[in-house]
Amino acid sequence: MKADPTEAPRRRDYDRRKKRAPIKKIGRPFWRQPLLLGLIVLLLGSGGAGGWWAWREGWLVEARNRLDAVGLAIVGAVTPFKLVDVSVEGRDYVERSAILGALGVKAGDSLLGIDLQASRQRLEAIDWVASATVERRLPDTLYVTLVERRAVAIWQNGDEYTLIDRDGRTVRASRMPPGAEKLLLLGGPGAPEHVGELLLLLAYEPAVARELRSAVWVGQRRWNLVLNNGVEIWLPEEDAVAALQQLVKLDDKHKLLSREFGVVDLRLPDKLYLKKRSGDATPGPV
Repeated sequence: MKADPTEAPRRRDYDRRKKRAPIKKIGRPFWRQPLLLGLIVLLLGSGGAGGWWAWREGWLVEARNRLDAVGLAIVGAVTPFKLVDVSVEGRDYVERSAILGALGVKAGDSLLGIDLQASRQRLEAIDWVASATVERRLPDTLYVTLVERRAVAIWQNGDEYTLIDRDGRTVRASRMPPGAEKLLLLGGPGAPEHVGELLLLLAYEPAVARELRSAVWVGQRRWNLVLNNGVEIWLPEEDAVAALQQLVKLDDKHKLLSREFGVVDLRLPDKLYLKKRSGDATPGPV
């Protein structure tokens, strides 16, 4: 049978080829990257006892910390958030220079690159700081909140006045806090270390505590109390609580602390000496 010359030639089945999609070039597998490959070889090479030793010695932990530091540095280099201001809340005693020194930051540092946990720990290492929090406040502020220890007394050492908390910690404040004029005035070498004992002693007799103006630590062994009316109470080295309680009982009967006596001497057991403001000493009953 002859083919019709007007009829289009039939396409053979093998001519029906699908066009292939262009071949995409892909990057090297991650395990063939030079840096990672070298790290894998290094880790495998240090296997066995050597790898265990490295883990025991904290080498891997140190390497991780170094990588974290590098990451923070990279973030700091590209971040748009630069430190402009450090805002501090709750500061009455601690000087601002001490806070900035503990933070270790300066204007222009990356806000995202600051280690908040380490900053908080350094702040809490300051004697007068009980606790601290450190926050980032974008775009440019580091916000610090302090909880300071409370001052219970002011220690006079020569011409210098120092704030003291109930644990005996001292601080030379940049300014006197509100209500500082009502704080107990202490004197004598070593007084801050014994302020806790004094507060415990006064807790037994709150009536004396309310009238107390100052206290002097004498001879590294005992207290002299000075009341608002100028009367001095010389406490013994031992059994100071019992002596003070006995004095309060006598005062209830004889009003010793509101009369002409300038000194009430309780240093000797079972004896009470009253010294008039003129300087005469008068023995009295216990």
